[in-house]
Amino acid sequence: MSKLRHTLVMLTIPAVLWGCGPEDLTEAPGQNGASTPGAESLASTSAALVASNEFTWSQGNLAKPMGGTDGRSCFLTRVGGDLQGGGERVDIFQSGGSWYLGGASQQTGIHGAARCVEAEGDTTEYQWTQSMAYPVYMGTATNRVCYLVGIAGKFNGTGEWVHAYVSGGSWYLNGNSSQSSVRARARCIDVSPSGTDPAYTNEVAWYQGSPASYLMATPSTRACGLTFVRGKFEGSGEYVRIYNDSGYWYLSGSSNQTGVAARARCF
Repeated sequence: MSKLRHTLVMLTIPAVLWGCGPEDLTEAPGQNGASTPGAESLASTSAALVASNEFTWSQGNLAKPMGGTDGRSCFLTRVGGDLQGGGERVDIFQSGGSWYLGGASQQTGIHGAARCVEAEGDTTEYQWTQSMAYPVYMGTATNRVCYLVGIAGKFNGTGEWVHAYVSGGSWYLNGNSSQSSVRARARCIDVSPSGTDPAYTNEVAWYQGSPASYLMATPSTRACGLTFVRGKFEGSGEYVRIYNDSGYWYLSGSSNQTGVAARARCF
């Protein structure tokens, strides 16, 4: 049986698992109509982290180079396609001192997108697989933000999800699957609060059938990454994404299937 990586964590299992599942996807601004910019604490900001241009990859193409790893970290902003098993994946990875976005597929329509920021603290990659009994501990949530950098496996409905989340002052990576080969990978960076604003925002949710969810303003000086993906992905019609439009970040997606949802944070 797998155990939490750091034995110093003294949380009970119920405390660790709190907030990690799809039942915690409470209604967020934008679920029943895109929120107007400036609403709620979701627009809180941190010290500026300028997001790079978006890099894209789709199956049948070589991995996309995204620049050097020194003092930089990259995160997923879009995942989509026919996620049917262990042969299907979208991943950010390092090779030869550079970041790459790539993946694999024995199906159709697998694709992904990513952005990068100049940041410190990205020293460890964390991985959760559906064979693990407990969430993966990723360290303190104080002045650190974590996000998804890889997804793989058979996503066949609401029973399949992966999540990087905060509980009891620490970051964890967890998931669930009634299918096969579901796994997730995540990384973390150091972030700083700005004045009275926190270092990163609360999570914002999007659910299929809903309009785009407003994340925050000023995409030129802020970055947003995926922290949660769920649902039935059967082709190019299924995807979740973060995008900017007219000076604002949004979280959205598409689905011809069931249960597709996503969450994101900005930092």
